[in-house]
Amino acid sequence: MIMLQKENKMGNTLSDLEPKKVFEFFYDLTQIPRSSGNEKAVSDYLVDFADKRGLIAYQDELNNVTMIKPATSGMEDKDNVILQAHIDMVAVRDEGISIDPASDPLDVYVDGNYVKARGTSLGADDGIGVALILALLDSNDISHPMLEAVFTADEEVGLGGANGYDCSHIKGTRLINLDNEVENEIVNGCAGGCRCDMTNKCKNGKEEGNIYEIGISGLAGGHSGVEIHKGSANANVLMGRFLDLAMQNVEINLSTYEGGTKDNAICSAASALVVVKKKHSKTFEKLVKLFCEDVLAEYGKTDPDFIIKCKDKGKGKLEVISSKDLNRFVSLLNLIPNGVAKYSQRYDMVETSSNIGVVTVKPKSFSITTSLRSNIDASLDYMISKLSKLATAYGVQLNVRGRYPAWESRDDSEFSKAAAATYKRMFGKDIRVTPIHAGLECAVFSKKIKGMDAISIGPDLPDVHTTNEKLSIASTKRMWDYLLELVRL
Repeated sequence: MIMLQKENKMGNTLSDLEPKKVFEFFYDLTQIPRSSGNEKAVSDYLVDFADKRGLIAYQDELNNVTMIKPATSGMEDKDNVILQAHIDMVAVRDEGISIDPASDPLDVYVDGNYVKARGTSLGADDGIGVALILALLDSNDISHPMLEAVFTADEEVGLGGANGYDCSHIKGTRLINLDNEVENEIVNGCAGGCRCDMTNKCKNGKEEGNIYEIGISGLAGGHSGVEIHKGSANANVLMGRFLDLAMQNVEINLSTYEGGTKDNAICSAASALVVVKKKHSKTFEKLVKLFCEDVLAEYGKTDPDFIIKCKDKGKGKLEVISSKDLNRFVSLLNLIPNGVAKYSQRYDMVETSSNIGVVTVKPKSFSITTSLRSNIDASLDYMISKLSKLATAYGVQLNVRGRYPAWESRDDSEFSKAAAATYKRMFGKDIRVTPIHAGLECAVFSKKIKGMDAISIGPDLPDVHTTNEKLSIASTKRMWDYLLELVRL
């Protein structure tokens, strides 16, 4: 089991924050690397937590963990409440940062009203949801019905843990998901989605000329669901545009390319290694400057820190993909839908979207992974069909994986109505009840648990999936108080 040494560091950061137990457990989680696919350590931490408190716990082969806490005195006749959060995180870091959040503890600190991590994502999506549940399970003086706590793995890469979760032992039908990122809303529906991989084996050869390393960085990035409507630039799309511009003006070959780190994050940086004929070098360098000016004119408001760097690595010879494969690759980067595809006619929100997430090129192959989302399953089918037709037209392979359904909002949800009334009573203001464009595991559980009535809540958590991610301290306190009331409804 994991032994956490936290007294010194904790004393300098989160130890004075309230609710004390919530932030204590949240700090524990920041010290356990738990990127998607690497959740065994945090799963074992949860099992150890349950063992120490005498709670019934189940751990499955996917690293999902379930804990059961009996009802307190006087609450035995109330229906069970399911509490649910995911244990994995999106692990990203700034360039030049030595901490790798996929394998190292995070360097967390308090900055005014927020908790942050230096140079990396914070993992409060969904570490704070897990911490809120743990604090409730740890309590001895809080009244509640029987609690069924469900901690799932691999949420960030297609809801893998939820898809494989066995619900046969779950008895409750009211579910509180703690993975929302806006305090002033109760989520009662979400988008479905999938990943689409376009892959191609390339012919290759060697080309001689001036070698340039082209880097695009400084973009705002963000969550490809809840922040896709902001219209921020995608580095993969911009690089596709630049390569297309260069191909129209100079003789250029592509050796390698890397763009994006996560399928569900708007790509904020990309780099390419190219070979340009010596006679076209000056023209190529001018194109870089002109392209930078054009992008700033177009995206200066959403991405003011945009940078394109052109590093001249001198004359040389590189292994490159064939001209035919280069045309195929650049055409796809420019034709694959990216951004908002359709707004909802029922709600003030995005309904369907596409995000070109992770792109790689090696001299013998290329891969383009796109994350699709829609709050209507038929619209998702249509987007998949579009990509299928593109793949066929350009002779590349398409693999659709990790599909999960949309969670359709219920106008007759008594739980949503009661939760909204409770928030207004506690805090003196209305709370919005709405579906969102991000994916939530409620979509999966709504299919598996007959008659389930679910809501999703959470504290204010701006800029998730980026190194600017931050957790509101005051909002966390309000959500803790709110959760204690919700479990007693």
